[in-house]
Amino acid sequence: MGRPQKEIVLDGSPARLFAYWLRDLRGSAGLTLDQLARRTGYGRTTVSDAMRGETHPTRPVTLAIVGACGGDVPQWGEYWAQVRRALDPDSPDGVDGVVPPPWDGPAGGAHAERCPADCARTEPHGWYTESVSTLLRLDTPTPEALERRIVVATCDGLARIPVGVSVPRRAGDTTPRHELEISVVRGGRLADGGPQYESYFERFLVLPAPIGAGARHVYELRLRIPPDQPMAPHFVHVPLTRSEHFRLRVAFDPAKPPRTVWQLSGVPTAVIYQQNPGTPTLSPDQHGLVEVEFGAMKVGYGYGLSWLEAGTGG
Repeated sequence: MGRPQKEIVLDGSPARLFAYWLRDLRGSAGLTLDQLARRTGYGRTTVSDAMRGETHPTRPVTLAIVGACGGDVPQWGEYWAQVRRALDPDSPDGVDGVVPPPWDGPAGGAHAERCPADCARTEPHGWYTESVSTLLRLDTPTPEALERRIVVATCDGLARIPVGVSVPRRAGDTTPRHELEISVVRGGRLADGGPQYESYFERFLVLPAPIGAGARHVYELRLRIPPDQPMAPHFVHVPLTRSEHFRLRVAFDPAKPPRTVWQLSGVPTAVIYQQNPGTPTLSPDQHGLVEVEFGAMKVGYGYGLSWLEAGTGG
């Protein structure tokens, strides 16, 4: 068995987002790189490079991978062409002309497809996120986030939803342990599955019962950093599919307020890790609380807060 592929760090580039979704399609099909190479007739290195996000793969390689994974070849052909146009420096639309999976139609509009009565399609083509509301507690012994999400099914028979959380290491942290505790407060149960990397954790939320197209489902999660594990100084929502609204509240310790808090709105993920992103600053209230809200979010870009802690240079 070959080594797993390295995690893709999204930076707003349509090529990286394309590779992310191509890799997700392979994961949904349950194929190893060796199996994919045999099915497509291309070498293992060729199919692996197509999902690294460093360059845009050729159309023949892309469609061979999609076909081998049971994907929608015509839709992926159009998606490939959109990314190709967006990478052209003279493109008038740029990344705004790219519509990545799940191809749920225009934001706020009705879903175009009609599912048969026995449709059982699930992720990633069966839902979108209506809203995310997160309370991050930094005034507790260990960082903890309480998150409420509302999703809307776009196909009949939606039975499970992937729950992926990226927990990057704090700069200078070289400890061997790097984990995240994920639990469901309400709205389903967690099952293992999905890609796992050193700093990325994915589970599946199994719904209490399958829901039909147009139905809304509310679920709540508790995310907790283990004791003594340092947390990177930011919390950001990076939509990978349609996501309509995000509200974030961060409760800092009033006795140790941060030196600076920056609002991050539609930034490439590389900016999230900068010590001073140069974006607008905010101040905690008397209770140590900072609150921001975002709408009309672009897929692959970051929305949230970053901060410089008291006693930190910069």
